[in-house]
Amino acid sequence: MRNDIPNRAQLDNIRTNRIRIIFISSAVLLLLLSVLSYYRINSLHKTSELVTHTTQVKLDLENIYTSVSEADSRMRGFILTKDSTYLRRFETSLNILEIQTDSLESHIADNYSQRTNLIKLRQTVKKRLDYMHFLLGQSGSKKIDTPQWLEARKIMTELRTVINHMSTEEDMLLKLRRATLSEELLVTPLFTVFLTVAALLVLIASYLMVNRELSTSNLLRNDLVKSQEQLQERNAMLEERNLALDKMNKELESFTYISSHDLQEPLRKMQTFISRIMDKDSEQLSETGQNYLKRTQDAANRLQNLIQDLLAYSRVNKEIFPSKDEDLFLLVNEVRDDLNEEIQASDALIEVAGKKQVRIITSQFRQLLINLVSNAIKFTAQGTRPHIVITHSQVEEFEIPGSRKTDAKFSKITVSDNGIGFDEAYKDRIFEVFQRLHTREEYSGTGIGLAIVKKIVENHGGYVTADGQPGKGATFTIYIPSGQPE
Repeated sequence: MRNDIPNRAQLDNIRTNRIRIIFISSAVLLLLLSVLSYYRINSLHKTSELVTHTTQVKLDLENIYTSVSEADSRMRGFILTKDSTYLRRFETSLNILEIQTDSLESHIADNYSQRTNLIKLRQTVKKRLDYMHFLLGQSGSKKIDTPQWLEARKIMTELRTVINHMSTEEDMLLKLRRATLSEELLVTPLFTVFLTVAALLVLIASYLMVNRELSTSNLLRNDLVKSQEQLQERNAMLEERNLALDKMNKELESFTYISSHDLQEPLRKMQTFISRIMDKDSEQLSETGQNYLKRTQDAANRLQNLIQDLLAYSRVNKEIFPSKDEDLFLLVNEVRDDLNEEIQASDALIEVAGKKQVRIITSQFRQLLINLVSNAIKFTAQGTRPHIVITHSQVEEFEIPGSRKTDAKFSKITVSDNGIGFDEAYKDRIFEVFQRLHTREEYSGTGIGLAIVKKIVENHGGYVTADGQPGKGATFTIYIPSGQPE
């Protein structure tokens, strides 16, 4: 009996694989939650940096204006007092202004609009610084008049306007970025709480699933133990049935022995006595008595043929012989010799063609050919010369109807005749024991010959099919393994 029940090692492997899948899935989910958490925190950090960046730009703008204002004040102090200290401080302010302008340029590098504004700012600052140098140069030779001071104030007003414009743009950005920051500050804690809860749920779910797998594994282990116990019981029952079957086989063997000896011996004596009466005393019997005696003799002959066929069918079931390579043409010649009387009486023509070598159980396959050729001769219409054609070729198993779809090599042997044929509806029935398609008065026989053919083919591990049409003959196709590598 085949054992399809998984053993304990297989159950442990299944359980281990499931637990591994649960932990891997949990780890992937936790990693995903961690990535999402990192993304939110990183987004908050970037938004905070943008707010700080905008504030720094505004601070740079105010520092630039302050530095220009300080430079203007120190220029005025030098012009009014001629104190060189103011002039040195003026130069310091210019250096600081250059540094502040570079800082502003680096901070607005990602803002196209502000970069455009910076160009105008530089131009205005340069204009104001150039005018300062002009006034310093004028102060040495003459007094600076009021229109010149007003012009300086006008340039400072232009500078204030440019800086205010740039500050306004930064205020707009600052407003948007602070709104985004407020949103991030509101969402990020909530999202963090959600991710924490989700992670806890994943861990709880993992625990529950692992616990369920362990419980299921324990149940399966208990079921496995029960199944193994049931299997042992069934094996014990099977052994008992095998012993009973062996006993029945021995009884059948005893019956076969009785059939072959004890039953045939009285039957032979009956046939002998009937033959003697027919030869010596038939004239003393009435016509009715002779008819009864003849019918008794025919019945005895049929009984003897039936016993012999049953014994042949039994031997095919029981006997096991090794297969070997044989010459099919020589085997057909041996069949011709065995059926010589029938062939001569019917003037039958037997042809053989195709490959010679075939791998068979010789004694059984000879019996198969004898049965098929004998049937072909017997089931031929009156006045028709029997014509039997035996061919041999090689095919692959997937080409055989109803077979397994493999590339194994098979010998295909066909036995075709020009006899009375049969209806396709009986193509399977004719291989059953005691199945006859015609009455005993039409054609003699016991109905076992084709059953023996099928059993021999099965002993070879092959297939057999039959095709025929009434009045157009029959074809029997035998497929048996050729023994050649695939």
